[in-house]
Amino acid sequence: MRGLQDILIACVDGLKGFPDAINSVYPQTHIQLCIIHMVRNSLKYVSWKDYKAVTSGLKMVYQAPTEEAALMALDKFAEALGRQIPAN
Repeated sequence: MRGLQDILIACVDGLKGFPDAINSVYPQTHIQLCIIHMVRNSLKYVSWKDYKAVTSGLKMVYQAPTEEAALMALDKFAEALGRQIPAN
């Protein structure tokens, strides 16, 4: 293990078994899906013509430097998305 004592956060790409393997060695580790896979997962529910706008908005949320900035980006994204893609 080359001196590594603890892992606090691990980003994985959705492969089955990774979270269990990491947690078996480092039980305190928080596991999260990587940003690219979270965005791709969200795009399953978006029409092709809206991919660019949704991808751009989600990246602003996921890449925000703080929780507060992420929440502000999410509000802005939701507002813009609501104008582009009305709910019904």
